[in-house]
Order: sequence, then C-alpha cells, then structure tokens
Amino acid sequence: MVRHIQDVTIPVAEYQRHRDFIYDNLVRMGYQVNKPQGAFYIFPKCPIEDDVAFIHELQQEHHVLAVPGIAFGTPGCFRLVYCTDDRTLECSMPGLEALAKKYGLK
Repeated sequence: MVRHIQDVTIPVAEYQRHRDFIYDNLVRMGYQVNKPQGAFYIFPKCPIEDDVAFIHELQQEHHVLAVPGIAFGTPGCFRLVYCTDDRTLECSMPGLEALAKKYGLK
C-alpha cells in the first residue's frame, strides 16, 4: 500500500519490511525493544546505562549512526531510523550484534 499526502508518497510496505527486519534482528541479538506500529524509527534499550557512551562506541567503532535516547527524553535507550535503504540496514547489523555480545545480551 502506498499513501499519498499532498503529492508526497509514503512507501508503507517498505517501511514495514524495514521495521520487521530491524526489530527481528534486534530481538534475536537480545535487545529489549517494542515493535513500532506507525513510525520510521525504533528505540531499543541500551545494554549499558549510559546511552551516550553506547552510541559513541557504536558510531566510532562500528560506523552505525544512531542517536542517544536522552535526546528524545528516553535515557537508557537509543534511536535507530529505518527509513533508509536495505543495504544500510544490513550493514548496521554486525555492529549492533558485536555490542550485544560484548555487553552480554542473550
């Protein structure tokens, strides 16, 4: 399904596929996360208390762009956006998995 809003096309099925891909992988890796129902981002719980430190490590060592949850009023979480291309999502998984293993998730 594609929605049209003032000449803007929203690829709903593509966003749902991306959401399911990232959600399923995060859950498999052991992250605690709620499945979004109408967004283009997801807020997993950080495996460490300091979400800013976690994001710094994720970005600097694994080249995964994310934002600390504290910037959105949800400290202890981090924000990943999935309105991107398949390759970007797939390339982010090894970094997220490496940190999941490092911090003892699942």
